[in-house]
Order: sequence, then C-alpha cells, then structure tokens
Amino acid sequence: MLDVLASHHVDVDREAIIVRDGAGRLTFVKEKIAKSEDLVKDLREALGAYAAPMPIVGGSLALRLRQDTRLRRASLQHNGSEIDFLYADRRIVGADWMLAPQASPNGAKRLVFSSLKGGVGRSTALAILAADLSRKGKRVLAIDLDIEAPGIGFMMLPPGDGDDDLDLRPDFGAIDYLIENGLNGVDDYDLDKFIGVSPFAEGSIDVVPAIGRVTDENPSSMIAKLSRALVEDSTPAGPKGLAQQIREMVDRFSATKDYDVILIDARAGMAEVSAAALLWLGAEILFFGTDQPQTFRGYRYILSHLVETAGFSQNELAEDWREKITFVQSKAPPSAVARSQFRERLYSMCAELIYESETLNADGIVELGAFNPAPDATGPGVPHDAIYVDHHPAYEAFDPLSDRASLDTDVYRGPFGPFLERCRAILDLESDTMTDGE
Repeated sequence: MLDVLASHHVDVDREAIIVRDGAGRLTFVKEKIAKSEDLVKDLREALGAYAAPMPIVGGSLALRLRQDTRLRRASLQHNGSEIDFLYADRRIVGADWMLAPQASPNGAKRLVFSSLKGGVGRSTALAILAADLSRKGKRVLAIDLDIEAPGIGFMMLPPGDGDDDLDLRPDFGAIDYLIENGLNGVDDYDLDKFIGVSPFAEGSIDVVPAIGRVTDENPSSMIAKLSRALVEDSTPAGPKGLAQQIREMVDRFSATKDYDVILIDARAGMAEVSAAALLWLGAEILFFGTDQPQTFRGYRYILSHLVETAGFSQNELAEDWREKITFVQSKAPPSAVARSQFRERLYSMCAELIYESETLNADGIVELGAFNPAPDATGPGVPHDAIYVDHHPAYEAFDPLSDRASLDTDVYRGPFGPFLERCRAILDLESDTMTDGE
C-alpha cells in the first residue's frame, strides 16, 4: 500500500489513517486526498484480496474516523524514511486485545492468575494463597473468570452432596452475571446470589464461581450460556465489549464488602476473555508456566503484542504495565541451580522485548533506559525475577473437598512458601512472620 501511495505522490503523515478491517483488508483514509481512478485501480491490483472494497476514503468520513478512541499511532521505515500515521485494527474477535492496560483502581489490590496452558497449577496456587491470607485475617474475594474451563468454584465451594444445609454454592456465577446484566441488569441486592463463602480457612474467603448451582444442576444449559456470555452488550450509548463488561462486574463484586485482596483466575491462553483480565482490571499479573520452549514462545506473543499496543509509559506519574508482571515457574525442580535456567531465559526475553536498553546521549555519556532492571535485580517490579512453586505430588490432583489436609499450613508451606511470600510483597501485605511452631 505504501509503495502505491508513494508512486502517486500521496503523503502518508500524522493526519493519515490506515484501517485493517475484520477480514484483514486495508483502507487508506485522509481528509484531503484526490481519490483518482488510477490510484484506486493500482491499489486493488497491488493488494489483491487485501484491498478493501473502498481502498481510499476522504472527506467527512475521515474526520469522523479520527474521533475513534481505538486509533493508535504507528510508525515504520519506508524507502529510507520513518513514516508516522494512525492505525486502526478492526477485529470481529479479539478486539479487546487492542485495549491499553488500565490503571489500578482504588480499594483492594487485584492479583490475576494467568497461564498459557492449563495444568500448570494456576488455580491451585490461587486457592492456597486465598486460604493462607484468610488464615491471617485478610478478607479475600476470589473470582473465577476461567469461564470456559471453570475451576476454583468447584475447588472451594462444597456442593453438599444432596444436603442443602451443606451446599455452599451460590445460585449463579460469572457466566450468569454477564448474560443477565446485558439483558435486564443485575440489581445490587441480587449480588449476594453470585457469591459463595468457602469453608476452607479460619477467616473469610468469598468466591464468585464461573458457574453457580442452577447451571451445575442443569448441565445441558452450560454451552448455550457460554455462547451468550461472550458477546458484546447493546446499550443506548453503543456496544459494550466483553472487557468493559468484565471490568464493571469485578468492580461491583469488589465493592460488596471491604475486601483486603481480590484474586482473579483468568482463562488460560490468548482467548478474548483473557484480554479482559490481563488488560482491563488494573491488576498485578502472575504468569504461570513450566520451563519449556512453548511457554516462552507464548510469553513472546503476549509481550510483543503489549509493546506494540500499549508501548512504554512516557509519563513518570503513570503506571507502567511492565512493573505489574511477575512470572511464576510452576512444577519447578528442587535445585536452585536448575531453576536459574528459567530466570536466565526470562531475562534474555525481557531484555529483548520490554526492557529499555542503554543509549549514548549527545555528549557520548551512557544513559540507562527508564525501565531496565539489572540481571541480578530482585523483588516486585522486576519481571525476570521469577518466583516458583515446587513440583509436589500432593498437589498433582488438588481437591480440598476430599483432602482437606492439602490446605493445612504445614503441608502447603513447603512447596508454596516462596510463592506466598512474594505474593504478600506484591499485594503490599506484611511478611509472613509465622514460626515453625505455629
């Protein structure tokens, strides 16, 4: 497209917009442009199937498009010069991945548990952390956003096995909320119908499961509900995407009580619902993964996308999404030397993708990048300083409903001790001062 535009002496500048539609076809948009038949013909010949039906748009439509909040700046080298322009990526699915990370909300800190694949102990770690914080008197809310593969509700809320007095499941879950709120809205006084209270700690763990008792007892409705829960809502102000719906839902549940911590189980992988948890909740992010090539390949996909979409923070007062990322090596070996390989790979990846390298200023003096942690840097805000969860056979098939000993402090402190300590630091909670005799 740029070659053709240059051959027709069309300036691609900061007033120009390139739009890629849901099918991948391109349109060039500029208010003042001579839309000649030759230009349109040449674009269609050069782009083939990748030319939009109207590959050139100008006038008032261009002015209206410039008001679109989803536009972002893009730049690239072309014919030896750097070209800056506006870019719009229209997506039939995956539109929420184009959103910029949101700032942290007021109130309790949020911690999202994410992974590229299932089976890495992500939900287990959430349940362990919830129980540990509750045991220390913290008010915890756990929300299951893994609505396509629900987990923590089943782990933490007993069904009662026919005894209504022992059934701790709420009537409804996150899937029901997303559907009902898009149709009739959910009143504040009905929010308690989506929250169950887990019995697995001395304190308070409230749980919003992905699905509630009604769906659990009518399993044939699950797939149909899922398809309706993942669509955008129609509102008088226009369509409301899934990320905005989920953000508003989490905000409402978080405000029901004076919680100390909000723990959120995200959908594994790079699905549309994953974008909401990673980008729009203003949360700290835990990326779980094993030390395997496919893990790092997936990390690269997500981090590269975030760099392109969100960029690096230029405002010293703004939050930097990079500082909110912590990697967790799951099923880690007992040897610190063996675990160091995971950390070294992370540093190499982060240095390439998200750390800002050193530069020489006009006086030839080396200036450090604004965000460039040293290889030996540690603690929260240092993405490559991975924490770990030991590989432990007792947690291969984690089921606290049938094995309550797995949530005993003396049992989980071994494999999860360092993980719990870092999570407390991320959440700005006091360090664990419990002695071995307690």
